[in-house]
Amino acid sequence: MKKMCSRERVLAALNLEMPDRVPWVEKYVHRELASKILGRDAPMPGVARMPPELLDTLPLDAITCNLRPPTLSSKDWTISDVSIGEGLLKTWNDMDRLREMLATPRKEELLAPMRAFLAQYKKDYAAVLDTRVGIASTYISMGIERFSLMLYDDLDFVKATLELFSDWTAQVVEQAEDLGFDVLVASDDLAGKQGPLFAPALIRDLFLPHYRKVMSRTKLPWILHSDGDISPVLDDLLSLGPKGIANIEPGPMDIHQVKKDVGQRVCIMGNIDLHYTLTRGTPEETREEVRDRIQTIGPGGGYILASANGLTAYCKPENVRAMARALTDYGNYPLGRE
Repeated sequence: MKKMCSRERVLAALNLEMPDRVPWVEKYVHRELASKILGRDAPMPGVARMPPELLDTLPLDAITCNLRPPTLSSKDWTISDVSIGEGLLKTWNDMDRLREMLATPRKEELLAPMRAFLAQYKKDYAAVLDTRVGIASTYISMGIERFSLMLYDDLDFVKATLELFSDWTAQVVEQAEDLGFDVLVASDDLAGKQGPLFAPALIRDLFLPHYRKVMSRTKLPWILHSDGDISPVLDDLLSLGPKGIANIEPGPMDIHQVKKDVGQRVCIMGNIDLHYTLTRGTPEETREEVRDRIQTIGPGGGYILASANGLTAYCKPENVRAMARALTDYGNYPLGRE
């Protein structure tokens, strides 16, 4: 098979075509982990979600940037700290402050660092922009408890907040292609381990229109990410037209069932376990899990290798190296068990 560059490989998988090998795309790689893998400090440009030097060591196929709406919270979700602080959006009186925070999606000082980063590092890699449609930004800004109460006490307040956040993201994705991005990822977590965080009817009626509004503003292929078990709303989410679905958290979701149910409709990305395999397992266990995913989910194309979220600081560097070796050994098409 003709050798592809990384961008061609990722786009082929998203189009459910068979690339020359299974692509590897991570939403982020923590700087501490990258430094351990490289054996030296790994600088992280401000807009990047992984140190670019890592691309010379691991067979990754994408560089990822982060451009998410700012949230009105004492502590936002970050790569190194996934707790949520107090939501500061409490009443209608706080809306002016939120509008002021969200008044910048077209300002050059926001976009210039991304242009510079892509100009220096994109090369033949797929350039991925990780953003939020605004659902997670809304419940982070309010705090999940207040958000849940407001759904009943003042739904108009929730709707107005969602509108502000999704308008911000719509303006961002409208510019993504001109900035040089090839793929978008919408990272609004909608589920936990037990299932959707909100009633499926609420997701359909309140959240999905904002996905449609945002993604109607771009022609780029996009990937929908959520942690947890989204299977009760999977068909609804696929009606939005994503090219891929990520990161298929092991335990809450069975990737083999997902492949059987929707693998002919959408590219499947992820599922290498962060709860055990990459973080507490052995290189041999990592190698076996990657081999299984490649050989059972990868045949025919439509699979992108990735962890179940991103490569965290607490992943074992030897296991990430084992993941890379397994991809090199088993990931070339035609696959051994095709």
